Amino acid sequence: MIKNIRYLKLLTLSAFFVGCVPTPQPSITIGGIGGEIKRPTSTSSSVPRSSTPIVDKEYGAKPLRYTKSIPNYFSSKIARGDKSQYKYGQPKRAYKRKGLAYGGDVSWKGWLVETLIATPSRTGRLLTPKPYMVLFSGEQIVEHILGNSHKLLTKVDR
Repeated sequence: MIKNIRYLKLLTLSAFFVGCVPTPQPSITIGGIGGEIKRPTSTSSSVPRSSTPIVDKEYGAKPLRYTKSIPNYFSSKIARGDKSQYKYGQPKRAYKRKGLAYGGDVSWKGWLVETLIATPSRTGRLLTPKPYMVLFSGEQIVEHILGNSHKLLTKVDR
C-alpha cells in the first residue's frame, strides 16, 4: 500500500514537471538563412524597394509580389493554407527539362522561389515546415514542387 502511494506521488510530480516544459519550436532555414517563420500581414509591403522589374531576356520578369501571391495560391492547395506561416527565399533563375523520354528539351524557364510552409494542426499547433519550390513566369505561378530538389529542375542562381 505504501509502495503504491509512493509511485502515485512520483507519477504526479513527474507529470507536473513535464507539463511545465514548453514545447520546442522547429528551427527553420532556407539556403543557410535561419530565422523565424512569419505569417504574412496585409499591412506590410510585399513589393521590394526597387519597384522596377528586373527583366531577363531568357527567364522573363522577376516576380516582385511573390510574398502575396504564394499564400493566395496555397490557400486552396493545402489544408489550412490561409492560416499557415510562410518563409521565403529570394527569387532565382531556373529551368525545367521535359525528361529523357521526351528528348530532354527545356519545358519551362523562369524564376523559382524556395518557400517553407508551416501549417497548423487542428489544435492550432504548428507542424514542422515543409519545403516547396514555387515556379514563376513573371508574376504568374506556374507550378509548385514539394521538396528542395527535383531531378528535372536546374537552378541557375545558387
